[in-house]
Amino acid sequence: MKSYRVGIIGCGSIANAHARSYRALGLNIAAAADINQEKLNMFKERYGVKNLYKDYKQMLHKEALDILSICTWPPLHSEMTVAAAEAGVKGVLCEKPMATCLAEADRMIEACEKTGAKLAVGHMRRFSEIYVKARRLVVDKVVGEPTFIHGISVGDLLSDGTHLVDIVRFFAGDQPVNWVIGQIDAHEKRRRYGHYVEDAAICYIEFRNGLTAFIEMSAFTKAPLKTGTVGFSKESLPKDLARAQSIYARRKAKYCSVYIQGTEGRIEVGEREQPPLRFKGKGDADWNVPQLRWDVDPFKLEIEALIESIEQGKENPCSGKQGRQTLEVLMAVFESSRRRETIPFPLEVMDHPLTTMIEKGEI
Repeated sequence: MKSYRVGIIGCGSIANAHARSYRALGLNIAAAADINQEKLNMFKERYGVKNLYKDYKQMLHKEALDILSICTWPPLHSEMTVAAAEAGVKGVLCEKPMATCLAEADRMIEACEKTGAKLAVGHMRRFSEIYVKARRLVVDKVVGEPTFIHGISVGDLLSDGTHLVDIVRFFAGDQPVNWVIGQIDAHEKRRRYGHYVEDAAICYIEFRNGLTAFIEMSAFTKAPLKTGTVGFSKESLPKDLARAQSIYARRKAKYCSVYIQGTEGRIEVGEREQPPLRFKGKGDADWNVPQLRWDVDPFKLEIEALIESIEQGKENPCSGKQGRQTLEVLMAVFESSRRRETIPFPLEVMDHPLTTMIEKGEI
């Protein structure tokens, strides 16, 4: 592998996964930026990063970076990606969600196309062993033609639903979306990672080929969530029970669980499922449980995919355009809830409908 100068903006928890994977690939992390000095010091000690900055723009100006990981909160992703492209960075790996509205996403894509920078979005579950194997079962028609996909996950749409929607799109072969109808539940002006979030959400998606999908999300999930039932908002629960429910949700509830119904069988996959992947094909009386490799690092694979796109021009399965398509579904759910109607694609609304609702006093 060629030598690349790597930089990281944001030295919080997810940045550690990026840093470990860069090191595993033999790449040197030349510089890191964070407004928190303690986190910078930790990065220096843990990963040997010598050049530390509290201003990411100074880092981009001084370091001549080849690859940049953006691991900050989503409202900062767009301006940082644009700045990186303008600074001559060859490849940008931006954490998910790529942005908080479509206007921001379009600015990111346009800036990278203008300079030739390759943009990837951190939907790393496209490289995760269980989802890759499940996708292979779909492609090989082990359960016949897929007819319906059901996705369930704890969390809010932008923070966690971005993974679930992206994986559902992955299983649907990244087919274009015809329309989305959705509903959110939001009892308070609650923020997470710098943007407004809902308490619960559901949506129904139709793809261009006629395949449909139903998605359930809940930030505070009612245990034991065996059926994926959307639970209560934190505000509607007693304080001690709310704490217990939120702890349970983080540790035990389903996360990116997907059930694929085919004409000749069914696939069930999810990283908190037991087993994580199983399927029944035509004529199977019992579940088949594929062997899985647990030494596969999806973060490492997403970096390798970015490098391949830089060196060979290969299409990245987590490209900026793919990230935008996932974001478009998320924004359509909010817009459908706002307008109380089905949203045809392409989505014309460029801002974040939830923010609009809150600012207008509709929530």
